[in-house]
Amino acid sequence: MKNRKTIVVAFLLVAVMLLGVGYAALTDVLDINGTADVSQAQAQESFNEDVYFTAAVANQEGNTASVVTEDPDMASFTASTLKGKGDVVTFTFTIINEGDVDAVVTPSLAGDGNSNPTYFKVFSDWSGQAKELGAGQSITYTITVELLETPTDTIHGSFHIELTAVSKDS
Repeated sequence: MKNRKTIVVAFLLVAVMLLGVGYAALTDVLDINGTADVSQAQAQESFNEDVYFTAAVANQEGNTASVVTEDPDMASFTASTLKGKGDVVTFTFTIINEGDVDAVVTPSLAGDGNSNPTYFKVFSDWSGQAKELGAGQSITYTITVELLETPTDTIHGSFHIELTAVSKDS
């Protein structure tokens, strides 16, 4: 009889332990806590690095167009073959959006956009209109410089066009 009581007590202890383990297994709670911070400045900086010039081409020999190696947000061009009234030189620039956010690119002639409007007219194929540039896509932008009058002396003109890229959902 004593043996039987020991077996019953041992059985009850094992049963209680199994119930406790089973309850713990069924009532386990997992908590995950965290935060995420994205500053507007950091997001804009990242976006700015994703939209840039990849190529620049002049349509005639003797003229140059290039992307500034140290800063692909900048491109330059030089029109050297203009001689008489009505002569034109065209430059084509390729812009890429390597980011994962669609962009809107808007060209504008900066305040110092044409230093010599008496002799030079500068215009683009976009005519100041914004163009959408999808994530992973590229687009071309064409600038034309026209000589308005035949010069009687050496003349110089400098030009400044700005392309502003913003996220499409801004």
